[in-house]
Amino acid sequence: MAPRREDVVPADEARKDVNSNSLPGFKRYPTNRDHPLKSAPKWIKGKREDDAVGPYWRIHDGLYDLTEFAESHPGGKVWIESTQGTDITEAFESAHLGTRSQAVLPKYFVGHAEGPRNSPYTFHEDGFYKTFKRKVRPVLREVGTGPDWPMTLIQDGLASATAVSVLAACLLDSSAFAVLGGVLLAMTSMCAHNFFHQRDNWRMFLFDLTLLSSYDWRITHGLSHHLFTNTIYDFEVSILEPFWEFLPKPEKNFLQRYGSYVYEYLLIPSAMYLEALKRICLVLSGEAPLRPENLLPLLELVAMALAAPSLGAALRLWLVLHVACSSWFTGVGLVVAHHHPEIYHEGDAMREDRDWGLCQLDAVRDRVEVTGNLFLIATSFGDHSLHHLLPTVDHSKLKYVYPVFLETCKEFNIPFSFKNQWEMVRGKYLQLANNKPNQCPPGYKSKTG
Repeated sequence: MAPRREDVVPADEARKDVNSNSLPGFKRYPTNRDHPLKSAPKWIKGKREDDAVGPYWRIHDGLYDLTEFAESHPGGKVWIESTQGTDITEAFESAHLGTRSQAVLPKYFVGHAEGPRNSPYTFHEDGFYKTFKRKVRPVLREVGTGPDWPMTLIQDGLASATAVSVLAACLLDSSAFAVLGGVLLAMTSMCAHNFFHQRDNWRMFLFDLTLLSSYDWRITHGLSHHLFTNTIYDFEVSILEPFWEFLPKPEKNFLQRYGSYVYEYLLIPSAMYLEALKRICLVLSGEAPLRPENLLPLLELVAMALAAPSLGAALRLWLVLHVACSSWFTGVGLVVAHHHPEIYHEGDAMREDRDWGLCQLDAVRDRVEVTGNLFLIATSFGDHSLHHLLPTVDHSKLKYVYPVFLETCKEFNIPFSFKNQWEMVRGKYLQLANNKPNQCPPGYKSKTG
């Protein structure tokens, strides 16, 4: 049930003006959302304050003590340990497609939660998402949820091609090969994103060969963006502000609406460097631990220094490598799935049926050029609607669930169609310029006036 207007924290108490159309959504404005040093530790800490479940884990209206379960959690203990003290309803429902996890829960039950959830989303048994999950189970029991050999071949092939390009850059002292290596490294990390959504595995650490962190992204991407897409709890929306203001705020100024045509060409190449500097600050301040995989970019530099003509040449090529990587990764990521005036963004009127699956689909678009090609899917965040609904299912298995997905869409009278890549590129700039929240609740993937 949607929270009542009187349940919502007023804007002056929330420390930030929130568009009135957000009132049917979350009960609280996210703690730490506007902190100048936005990070995974601060996001999860803020969510603990907002969810207020003490030392437990909330799932729907129950409180559970999963402390002893962390070590035996099939997906890895990080998912359990990092979410202690929060409401994990959306994560629990989207990560567990079978019934075994539901059967395990009573063992760890400690009591009933007081008060309604902060989140507006529902998971009714007869709703869209639960119905889709029931339909998809027999399919996934037959084909599995892990990677097929073509997927591992793509991932390992990209990592190998990156290594060869970087070696060539060092031996030939070639910036051109460093740029090629950077693009391949970006594709490698995009593919590795598929793997860090799954249970712990070594391929997910290929993501850390960039200046990003797979551990942090499991929080800011897996637990924030994937579960609360295009809302005020979506870290990947807040981290872009104030330079990319995708929410349709009436107070957006001229520079925020149109300035990205110019300044994004400075920000996109430096985005990963800024993230690395932020992580260094967090480690030095003691707010975040130094994880072994955080050192992989430095090991890259050491390896390049052994092959390059000089340390200076190695450093120059390493910097070029990561500029190219940041440019490709960030540039592609901004235009593939989530930003277009037809797509729901916080501030727009929400649909009356707050089914989590439907709200996910309202905030995603798929590209016609990508679907059906596993390489493009893996390296450009393809099959994005199904990936959001089934984040722990490997990209190589999503093709098998399209029939039941379309069947479920038809059952719930939800039209499903694709956009082309140019429409998404154009839509990004239209959404940045958009300062008029949509007053009409979204009918999934239909134009609204």
